[in-house]
Amino acid sequence: MQQIEDGKERVKKTVIAALLALAAWDGAMAGEKEVRDMALWFYSRGDYHAAITEAMRYQCLYPSGPWLGNSALLMGKAYYRGNNYRAALETFAGCHRSFQGTAEGEEALYLAGFVQLMKGSPPEALSLHDLYRATYRKGAFLEELDRDACVAAVFAGDRAGALKCAGMYRERHPGGKFSGDVDRLEKALLEDSVAPRRHLWLSVMGSALFPGFGHLYTGNYATGFLTLFTNALCIFMIYNGYRLHDTYQMAFFGIAEGILYGYNLLSAARAVNEYNGKRDRDLFRRVQLGITASF
Repeated sequence: MQQIEDGKERVKKTVIAALLALAAWDGAMAGEKEVRDMALWFYSRGDYHAAITEAMRYQCLYPSGPWLGNSALLMGKAYYRGNNYRAALETFAGCHRSFQGTAEGEEALYLAGFVQLMKGSPPEALSLHDLYRATYRKGAFLEELDRDACVAAVFAGDRAGALKCAGMYRERHPGGKFSGDVDRLEKALLEDSVAPRRHLWLSVMGSALFPGFGHLYTGNYATGFLTLFTNALCIFMIYNGYRLHDTYQMAFFGIAEGILYGYNLLSAARAVNEYNGKRDRDLFRRVQLGITASF
């Protein structure tokens, strides 16, 4: 009886395995159009891993197919959408090398610069922008490059240059398709300029005269008042030791005050850097979120 049951189980597993193999074979032998459409369908649904898999399958099954360049572009876009910037850059670079002189190769070169820009590498992005302009003097992505130049200036810390680039974009592309992006960028810069940045020299000099000033200057009120209190306490204890002729007390609190005072100056500089750095990150994030991807 047990042998019969085991035999049925083996037959069941064999049938299931055969059906799965048949399904896999049928998928592998799908037509060129079906594989392409499946990759595009996955991409449109946001299933980027599956889209990449289908694009790879197309490349394996049809190494000379007419959609080969577009499959590489789709892979790069899916990698970007999946936040795998390194793989996206490698894919776009490979596509540009393999399809130079074609529309796919041109788009891949532009997208490589776009990815560099979005991952916060403006020098590399501008280098690829220059290569694109030199290679494709009447390219299809010149408007995107003019928009991206504004973003690169912001990321490089050149706010005046970003506003200048925004003006140039409007002159070259009145009513352009990325006018909304430029508007959002200018709005972010305006909001950033309302609250002035903090100056390192003012924070340190103020803290040298008034311990805790650097923290108060950057809005860290609790730390600022604590720093002021501890420094004042040490100074009072030094004076009290002097008044009582207690050399040990004077020496102990003198050393403590030296350490606290030095920390006060160092932390004043760090507080300003952290304050300005957070503002820059917030600005970059707002500008980045306001950029419309061309795919």
